[in-house]
Amino acid sequence: MNLRNGQITLRELLSNPKAYQILQRESPVPLNHPLVRRAGNMTLNQLLGLARGRIPQGQVNRILEDLRNI
Repeated sequence: MNLRNGQITLRELLSNPKAYQILQRESPVPLNHPLVRRAGNMTLNQLLGLARGRIPQGQVNRILEDLRNI
C-alpha cells in the first residue's frame, strides 16, 4: 500500500479491508470508538506523533511494514 510518505489519512487506511484488519489487530483503541471517527482526516504522520511513547517503536515499525506490504 502506498502510504504517501505518511500523508495518507486514517479514513483512507480504514477504507482498505486489509489495512483495517492490521489496525484493528494492533490498535489500543477500538476502531469503532468515536475518537477514531473524529480522527479520520488525520494523516498517518500525525497519528504516529500521537502514538510516540504510547506504542513501542518495534510495534509501530511492524504496523508500518504490514501496511506497506498490502
